[in-house]
Amino acid sequence: MSKFRFVAIDEAGKERSGLVEAPSRQAAVKQIRGYGLTPARVSVVKSPGSTGSSETSENSKTGKVGKKPMYFGSAVKKKALAEFTRKLATLLQAGLTLIRSLEVLKDQEKNVVFRWILGSIIESIQSGSTFSDALAAFPKEFDFLYVNMARAGEASGMLETSLARLATYLEKTERMKSRLASAMTYPTVVMILSVMIVTGLLIFVVPSFKQIFIDEIGEDKMPKLTEYVLFVSEFLVAYWYMVLAAIIGLVVGKKAFGATGPGRSFYDWLKLRFVGVGELCTKIYVIRFSRTLGTLIESSVPILEALRITRDACGNKHVMDAVESVRNRVKDGEGIAATLEVTKIFPTMVTSMVEVGEETGDLPEMLVQIADVYDEEVDNSISSLTAMVQPLMIVVLAGAVVLIVLALFLPFLSIMQSFGNT
Repeated sequence: MSKFRFVAIDEAGKERSGLVEAPSRQAAVKQIRGYGLTPARVSVVKSPGSTGSSETSENSKTGKVGKKPMYFGSAVKKKALAEFTRKLATLLQAGLTLIRSLEVLKDQEKNVVFRWILGSIIESIQSGSTFSDALAAFPKEFDFLYVNMARAGEASGMLETSLARLATYLEKTERMKSRLASAMTYPTVVMILSVMIVTGLLIFVVPSFKQIFIDEIGEDKMPKLTEYVLFVSEFLVAYWYMVLAAIIGLVVGKKAFGATGPGRSFYDWLKLRFVGVGELCTKIYVIRFSRTLGTLIESSVPILEALRITRDACGNKHVMDAVESVRNRVKDGEGIAATLEVTKIFPTMVTSMVEVGEETGDLPEMLVQIADVYDEEVDNSISSLTAMVQPLMIVVLAGAVVLIVLALFLPFLSIMQSFGNT
């Protein structure tokens, strides 16, 4: 039997603390709940013989948190955060205390900034803060979803389970992003190479033939295709800086427009409606919605708070507005399935499965199942789209090169004909 120190909330909302003896942490949580309390924090009490040494090692390892390092944006990438969450959940499931688990991960961390953040979290917990409150101090690294999942795990006394679910969510989300990125790599490389090859031909190869054509057949007898290609070549050679400035201006202008409300709304609308891509984007947003909401509800996050966090995780203004509409109608007592159908964004299969989940009381499991089904569909859609785009890009490149070669070859035919006539 082990001793567990706990902090819990009674029916009046007041904080209570004490000690219980139980064979495991899960048994201690059940025992605490049996007293009519809601456990907020449950940790193993170490034996007196090991306390002094552990405290000494704790002080030597953590001590005072050093000066905050300079950094911009998030200190940790999502993939690394998923790995950290999985390791933390595993250590907690193995029976280590939260502070000890964080210390182990901090000692293994190579990222200097993230190591400092872990040290700050450990110090906050030692000072009496909850784990979720300590995470909330770093919103760039730990978003609302992460903090609320941790808070729900603390409230239920099953932090390791909530973190395991969160790790699964982060891993699957990153896996989907990785698939999308890898699918776009080949077409992007081909497009860049195509532009470089065509531009190189127009700037370095085509101009060397101009004087030959003028001397042999004259400007007035130049084939029209050759004239057009020579005109483009001359323009690029003479005004390359204007072309470069125009391209940079378009990129900057697109980003600036996308940062405005109307611009973001327009681009997000295109993602949902653009031919060939709209259906794929809709499936991706369905996956985000279903997996986020299902994970949060499964971790006992209140439905309205879960919908609010899910709304912010969708990443598309029109989908976010639809989820906000669902949240407002659920607040008024309506069901999720009926309100999803009204939005006209979510497919019929999604609303039907959500309706079944509400009727059977298995909504979290049904939402996760929806995400898994659409995961497979997105895989198939990406494969089909890639299979279509790859040959299309090659055809475009080949067509551009053939046009340039043909424009250079036609004058030679005229020159050969003139030689034949003489």
